[in-house]
Amino acid sequence: MKSNKKYTASFRVKDIVIPSRIFLAPINTGFGKDGNPTSNLILFHTARSGKGIGISYVGNVAVDPAFVTNNNTLFFTKNLDQWKKLTEEICSNGSLPGIQIACRNTALKPPRQWLNQDASSYIQVTRHEIASYSQEFLGKIAQNFIRSAQIAYEVGFKAVQIHAAHGYFISNFLNPKLNGRKDIYGTKKTLLLEMIVEGIRSILPDIILDVRISLLDGLGNREIELTEKEPIIYDIAELDVDIISISNGTYDINKQLIYPPAEWGHSVFIDIVTPFALRHPGKLWNVAGNIWDLNLLPSELPVNISFSVGRSLIADPDFIIKSVSGLHDSIQTCTRTNLCHYYSRDLPNIACPMDRHLRQFI
Repeated sequence: MKSNKKYTASFRVKDIVIPSRIFLAPINTGFGKDGNPTSNLILFHTARSGKGIGISYVGNVAVDPAFVTNNNTLFFTKNLDQWKKLTEEICSNGSLPGIQIACRNTALKPPRQWLNQDASSYIQVTRHEIASYSQEFLGKIAQNFIRSAQIAYEVGFKAVQIHAAHGYFISNFLNPKLNGRKDIYGTKKTLLLEMIVEGIRSILPDIILDVRISLLDGLGNREIELTEKEPIIYDIAELDVDIISISNGTYDINKQLIYPPAEWGHSVFIDIVTPFALRHPGKLWNVAGNIWDLNLLPSELPVNISFSVGRSLIADPDFIIKSVSGLHDSIQTCTRTNLCHYYSRDLPNIACPMDRHLRQFI
């Protein structure tokens, strides 16, 4: 069996060495209390840093407590001690600490079901909400992102990912079906994201800046969505960002696009990301979705493609080193119990029967 060890070789972005092109995906663990990381979150990332992981991303950190997704959502408070412990653990183990900053602001309650059959109502409500925001409010949203990035840098994060996927606030502004504004925020759908990027860059010129976007939102025909989103993604590629992370799906509509079922196949979205990487070789492109065996990754991919791994690293924190070392039979394979999707199951936090630490939460 071939071994794609080249994907675990170190490389540079700016003057920062990233140990591997394989990242821990930004996972919403539920291990937060009053906005701060709990000891369980620190244990989670201690186990999932080093071990061939280039960036260990802490997922779904709200830019303000007004924009959380649930009671366990992380956000920055005045006490930053736990955040510093978290980044120190990730660094000391040999990965780059990364953080995903996010904003959800809608009257719609996140559904627990995986498939929402009423996409038309979601579109109608979201279009109305987007149209109702004042430009002053949007400026405040941008400032919340910029302030959160500054704090993230101060507590030790080396990479900041702006969450503009999965139906979160910025994601909806990038979607032509949802953003029907008549002002400049509608005619230039990347404007809000551009304001955030420029604001972060003005104070943090050397940080690794990543944007996570949904290529497919799941609100209509696949080919039409690809046609609509392609020019928007190329506009984003012109921004001063280092990584463009391609994901898919809208959380409130179709969670399968975010967490593809096994029958969809391995590394299911690589083919649609590769053309973007070839057209913009100066950016690092990241792809997520069903990566459970590194030896199944195509060996001829462009050098500017990287990978986000979620479920495989939840089930086995040693997944990467076992995979590239030919120890595939010893990997604790994800059994697709979906216990990691704690909100859908009305649980307080992530759980997994395969991992010894996460097993206790079942």
